[in-house]
Amino acid sequence: MRGVLSWLLLPLHLAMNVQTVLAFILRGQGRVKLRAKWDALNGLPGLWRKRRPIQSSRVATVGQIWRGLDKRVLPSRRARVKKV
Repeated sequence: MRGVLSWLLLPLHLAMNVQTVLAFILRGQGRVKLRAKWDALNGLPGLWRKRRPIQSSRVATVGQIWRGLDKRVLPSRRARVKKV
């Protein structure tokens, strides 16, 4: 996702990550979730290096990407997975 969209969606992304971490902490699995988040953050520089050539050849505009995004905070009832 291009910079402007990343910055626009960053607050929502961070809020949802905090919510997820808190839910895992309440389940007693906070350490695992925090470790996963830490590992993901440490992998970002390498990911950004790989994405640079891909983004430079991208043909979709920022507007097209924005229109294609599902902007619902909660998934629709149909998209929810039933718990077993």
